[in-house]
Amino acid sequence: MKFRWAMVALLLLGQQSQAGKFPVEIIEQFDNARVVAFIQDADLATSPAWDPMSAPPPLTVAEAIEAVKNHHANDMHKADSLTVEEIELRKISQRDTHWHYLLKVRQGDSTRYYVVLMNGKVIAAVREPEAYK
Repeated sequence: MKFRWAMVALLLLGQQSQAGKFPVEIIEQFDNARVVAFIQDADLATSPAWDPMSAPPPLTVAEAIEAVKNHHANDMHKADSLTVEEIELRKISQRDTHWHYLLKVRQGDSTRYYVVLMNGKVIAAVREPEAYK
């Protein structure tokens, strides 16, 4: 009986320690697709804030593309076969001073989506499946 109460207490304490650590969810409409990515607070904390009216972006388009290439090279994919289909610069809706690039990349027959933060961190995004009616 005591063991059961101890387990309940540990579970409750574990849940409380995890509270507030949910990632920031980005949902974007991109190329007639709904794309979702999850960004950890720690990654946003290391990504520089940016005001488009006062300075150029901390990460250029070329650097964002290079970051995606490097991400593919690290994952044993052939970065040479990548083709950038689209790229957009967007604000993170929950963070007014943080921006990201959203890339649509084709590799052979597959299409992949990525969020690239202004510190060069690449986060894979997922295309939501279309609803069937």
